[in-house]
This record gives sequence, C-alpha cells and structure tokens, in this order.
Amino acid sequence: MIRVLIIDDQKILLEGLATILSQCGDVEIVGTIPFSELAESACTLTHPDVIFMDICMEGKNSGIELTRRIKEKNPGQKIIIMTGFQDISFLEMAQDAGADSFIYKESSAAVFIDCMKRTVAGERLYPDVQGTVKFGIHGVTLTQRELDILQLICRNLSYQEIASELGISKRTVSFHISNMLTKTGHKSIVGLAVEATDKGYASGP
Repeated sequence: MIRVLIIDDQKILLEGLATILSQCGDVEIVGTIPFSELAESACTLTHPDVIFMDICMEGKNSGIELTRRIKEKNPGQKIIIMTGFQDISFLEMAQDAGADSFIYKESSAAVFIDCMKRTVAGERLYPDVQGTVKFGIHGVTLTQRELDILQLICRNLSYQEIASELGISKRTVSFHISNMLTKTGHKSIVGLAVEATDKGYASGP
C-alpha cells in the first residue's frame, strides 16, 4: 500500500488529485493539506511514502523550502513537486532541494499515477523544458503562459482582468510577472511589454 500525502492550497486540485489517486487499489490518501504551515507536522504524523507538494503556496513556506526541510529530517520520504508553471528554473530549484520527481499540474490522471508509482519505486522523473522566445539582455526564454500574460499586458488589461481572461488567480498573474522580470532583468513590466511589442510578440485586439 502506497501512503500518499497531498499538499496544495488550491482546493480543486487538492480534492481532485486525492480522488484520482484513491481510485488506485494500492493507494491510501493519508492526508490533504491546504496550508503550508501544517505540512511538516502532517508528514511526522502520517508517515507518507510519497508527498505531492505544490511549489507555490500562500503562507510562510514555499514548496521548495518545505521539500528541503522534510528531506533533511526524513530522506526516505519521496517528494514530487507540482506546478502549473513551465519554467526551467523551477526544475533546478526542485532538484537542488532534493525533490525526487517533478510534474506539471495539467498532466493527465494516468501521468500522475505513473509518476507516483515510478517515484516510489526509486526513479527520478523530471520533464524537459524547451523555450523558444528570447527576452532581456541575456536572451532568456519565456513560457507560453508567460507570453499569454505579456500579450494581455500589452493590451492594457489589469492584473484582475488578465486573471479572468486566463482563468487563473490574480496572485498567479503577479507571480508570473515577478518571475518574468527576474528572468529578463527588466525593472518594470512596461519595459518588458515594450520589448515584446518591438519583437512582434504582443498581439492586440
């Protein structure tokens, strides 16, 4: 029996993933944790074989920080980092923290189950991220989601309007924008939007 703990502050994903995994005959969901502050105590109490950990959560602790601390205390517990952001820097951070595997939230149920079983068996699974668009002084890549947000910024949409347009939270929009600025070296989103327009990546109405 594989004992699974799921840590994610998005209730829909938390409940959905628990439902998917619990349908496997050899899986027991030992906990679903919506708050990062409860993660470490939950690991101690439930003794999971594998932990599905969101990389970006509200609260004091990120999934990366939690992964590092949990691995220091219980190196035998397998941790699979989850994210909806296709950014190679996240893969690097997850590996540095000691995460065993990495999966994107948009993956199918079959992929989640396969990743869980192979990770428990000792495999380390990390996807390849290939960027095609270059921005900033160092020519870094932006993901498709980041490009979607950037295009909407070029259309003068507010953060809330962008969130509604893409079906994501305002916090997620802010997270993407902050990450784009960090990667590209731009000090403001206006500068990045100007570059996007100059390069023809900003599609308007």
